Amino acid sequence: MRYDIYAVIRLLVILALGLSVGHAQNRNDEIRLKATVKAVILLSDFSGTITPVHFDPLFALTVRIESANPAISDFRVGSVVTFGIHSPSMLFAGDPKKGKTYDFVLHRTIENGRVRFLGLQLLRP
Repeated sequence: MRYDIYAVIRLLVILALGLSVGHAQNRNDEIRLKATVKAVILLSDFSGTITPVHFDPLFALTVRIESANPAISDFRVGSVVTFGIHSPSMLFAGDPKKGKTYDFVLHRTIENGRVRFLGLQLLRP
């Protein structure tokens, strides 16, 4: 009977370790960005690399990163990044002002080593 209990305990430990390893590979978090708007144009008029942050991007929002917390290599201070957004009027509750610095929250999902950015939001004072 003892052997069966130890086998069950070993099995539970192995399962728990397997679940924790799988959980470590999948993560959702937030990145707080302070960024200055450089341009907002229709995505169809943009040529270059975008970081999609919406499942249906229609506009290219180009910003200069002033700060990122946590700091990640995709958004280094001073770098210029273009996000693929759905609607500037929805994101900014109106028209964004070129040259103005805004505070954003960007949601990041990491699943099995694959990084996706979704849900760029403006932090309102």
